[in-house]
Amino acid sequence: MIPWEVQADELVACNCAYGCPCQFNALPTHGNCEAMAGFQIKQGYFGDTRLDGLHAVGIMSWPGPIHEGSGKAFMIVDERADEAQR
Repeated sequence: MIPWEVQADELVACNCAYGCPCQFNALPTHGNCEAMAGFQIKQGYFGDTRLDGLHAVGIMSWPGPIHEGSGKAFMIVDERADEAQR
């Protein structure tokens, strides 16, 4: 397994009630989960590739609880990222 770690500021909004039950392995408020999250990576790496200072946004959707899987995601990665960082 490739070692990785990310320390980032994160802003997330989802379609659930305040507090997002999915963050606690509970069922989503409306049966499915739709979320958007923005990340400002303070420090991070994936193997030998540094990720410090990059930004990313994820647009995600799951048909049920996140912990049951089967979700879809679309990631928008900082234009400053090189090929290895993407």
